[in-house]
Amino acid sequence: MDRNTAPRALLLDLDGTIADTLPHVFNAYRHAVAPWVERPPTDAEVEATFGPSERDCLAVMVPDADLDVAEERFHSYYEAELGNHVKVVEGIAEAIDHARSLGWRIGVFTGKGRRSARFTLVELALWERIEHLVSSDDVTRPKPDPEGVYQASEKLVVRADRILFAGDSRADIQAGRAAGAKTAAVLWAAFQPERLRQAGADFVCERVADLHAVIDALHRE
Repeated sequence: MDRNTAPRALLLDLDGTIADTLPHVFNAYRHAVAPWVERPPTDAEVEATFGPSERDCLAVMVPDADLDVAEERFHSYYEAELGNHVKVVEGIAEAIDHARSLGWRIGVFTGKGRRSARFTLVELALWERIEHLVSSDDVTRPKPDPEGVYQASEKLVVRADRILFAGDSRADIQAGRAAGAKTAAVLWAAFQPERLRQAGADFVCERVADLHAVIDALHRE
């Protein structure tokens, strides 16, 4: 197949990209570790553990905890309170639908475990729009390793260099670049947007409309 007619894919991170979940995630971790800490971890301390699944993040924060209990505390709080605190980013569903209308495949690559990732996408009414989910449970090497991008490439039947990977962390950009994908740093709900600006992404998107424009520009290529 000619390079210019080969299919493309939009690969999205979840937290901070599809939905502004980060404040809720931070609170869920604080709830999870509460029985084992004298002082709840700060947002920055929680964010510093991100990359692997929730269980592995908890193991870093409270290494002496009963991880089965801590993990269930995380999920119970996360699932019970998500509807009260999390909404899909305005315009992201329309950007996904636009990419689909152009014939692009759609995937999600997230550091979340499969349970919380699927729950979030279902609750936000996006699950049916996603063709393949790569969670931290599906890879042996989390971001910034490109393993998840390669897995999405294989499952979506789209070459890695025809993927646009949009995310709100340096690890997203590093994973995409390492796989040879195009990368978009999205700032609308990023934890440290100025740090993300310096991550070396091919595109910087302050608004969802900017991502929409990147999709159009790449499609015209």
